[in-house]
Amino acid sequence: MAKWKPEGSCHGLEYLHIVYKSKIKSIYLGIKCTDSVNFSIKRQSWLDNVFKSIGVSNEFETKDPEFDDSFYLITDNAALQRLIASSEMLRLAIKNIMRRERTTDLKPKQIYCKNGRFWVVFSVGGGYETADIEHVSLSLQKYFNDVVSSLNKETLSKSAWIDPFVIRAALFLAVSSGLAINGVVQWVRSYFGYFPLVLDNSPVFYDALKYSAFFLLIFLVVALFSLRRSARTHIVLLELSTVGALGIFLSTAMEMRDINMEWDRSPPQIHNVAIVNKYEQRSSGRRKRTHYYVVVKDWRCQCGNYKFEMSRAMYNSIGGDSISVIQKSGYLGYPWISQVLLNPHNF
Repeated sequence: MAKWKPEGSCHGLEYLHIVYKSKIKSIYLGIKCTDSVNFSIKRQSWLDNVFKSIGVSNEFETKDPEFDDSFYLITDNAALQRLIASSEMLRLAIKNIMRRERTTDLKPKQIYCKNGRFWVVFSVGGGYETADIEHVSLSLQKYFNDVVSSLNKETLSKSAWIDPFVIRAALFLAVSSGLAINGVVQWVRSYFGYFPLVLDNSPVFYDALKYSAFFLLIFLVVALFSLRRSARTHIVLLELSTVGALGIFLSTAMEMRDINMEWDRSPPQIHNVAIVNKYEQRSSGRRKRTHYYVVVKDWRCQCGNYKFEMSRAMYNSIGGDSISVIQKSGYLGYPWISQVLLNPHNF
C-alpha cells in the first residue's frame, strides 16, 4: 500500500483529509489496484514544455491531443505507455477526474499510482466540508473503477511493468532531501548555541557559496547523465536546484565552520574587553524567547563594538565592567571565539 493511511472509505474509495490549523487543506482519494504499476500524472506546465523542447526530458505522447496537451505523464515504463495510448477508456477516466474542479471546491493536483493504490490529491476550497466526501466519492467512483479495471486487465509480468528510471530518480531526490535536512539541522544547532562561534560568518558563507556551486554543478551533471532524458529528468533537476542547492550550501557552510574550529591547533589569544552595554530582548511570534546580549568594545580595531548573545545564567553573573574573550585563528583562517569568561583572573 502507498504511504498514507485512510481515515475511512465511501462508495468503494478510500479517503484522507489533510488538516492544518483546524482547516482542511487537501484530500487524498484512492482505490486499491495492481501493485506492479508506478506512475504519476500532473497538469502540464510551461516549464514541462520548455524542458521537453530543449531535449532535457522526454515525455511519451499518446496521440490524444487533449490528453497530451493537458497532462504530463511521469513514467518511463514502455508497457504502461502503450496501455495508456491504446485505452481510450483509461484516458477518458483520467481526464474526467482531472476536470473535477469545474463543479466543486476540489481541485485535482496530481494523480499517483504505486504500491498497490491509485489515488488523487485534491486541494480544497473554502466551501468544502467533511460531509461532502460522500458526494465526491459517488461522482468519481466510476472513473476510479475504470482506471483500475484498465490497469488490472493487463496480464504482463511484474518485470514488464518496471520503470527503468524510478529508482535512480528516487535516489537523487533522497540525497537532495537528506542534504537539506542535514543542513537545516546543523544550522539550527549553531543558531541556538552561544559558544563557540565564528567572529564573522560572512567569509564562511561566501566561500561555502563558491564550493557548493561547484558541488551542485557536479550533482546536476551526474543526474542528467544518469536519467538520460527520462520523463522525470527536469522534475529531479528542479528539486536538486532548489532543495538540493540549499542543502549543499548549508551542509558545506556548517562543515567548514566545524572543521575550522575542531581542527584548529593555534594558541588561544586572550582579550580583556570593556563592556559597553547589556540588554534583554524579547522575540516576537508564537514561541516567544528572551535573548540576552552583551555589547563590548571591538578588540580587533578599537573602532566600534561587538555584540555577544549569551545564556541567562552568564548574563546575570556579569558584575564587573569587562569580560575576557578567548579567540583562536581557525584551521581554515576564520577567527573564532572558543569561550567568554567573566573573570579574567581565572587564567
